[in-house]
Amino acid sequence: MKKKLQFLNMFMAAMLTLGLLFASAQMVMAKGPFDKLVVSGGDLETEIDVTDPSLLEFFSFSDFPNSKVQEPNVGIGYTITRYGQLEDGTYKAWDMLHYYPQSGGSGGYVYYDGLLNGSSEYDGNWFTASPEGDAAFRSLLTAQEATARADFGLLLIAVALVLAFTGGTWYLVRRRLIKGTGLLI
Repeated sequence: MKKKLQFLNMFMAAMLTLGLLFASAQMVMAKGPFDKLVVSGGDLETEIDVTDPSLLEFFSFSDFPNSKVQEPNVGIGYTITRYGQLEDGTYKAWDMLHYYPQSGGSGGYVYYDGLLNGSSEYDGNWFTASPEGDAAFRSLLTAQEATARADFGLLLIAVALVLAFTGGTWYLVRRRLIKGTGLLI
């Protein structure tokens, strides 16, 4: 009986230790670093995956504890969902925020929606964006615009080539048909 009680005590201690390790791992993951962000909204036509390390820390967008503000007057915003990668390689969404860059490069604002499966002291509040986070996000948007322009340019070139090939082929076929009939144009 005594051995069973000792085994039960050891088993309970091991389970408690595992539970505490799991809980602390969850808390560490909840405050970053994240493995990727998905950005949508604003003037983006499609959502984009972001793995830029300068945007993957919990406080990359704002120093939440020291930058809370009243609801500001904001313009177009971007939805940012932050993900952690699980052991099986899949991603799990951890939290969501909205980022509102201000015109003229004068900083931005962050609305922290909150943890998706829990809550934190920052949920539902507005914060000023950190200068580093604002600069990194603006850089991301600039790179995305350049990529979109390059993709559009390649599309225009492809369309022009297709039209030139089709038109040239049609011209040669038409010319050969007309030559065969003796008609000249």
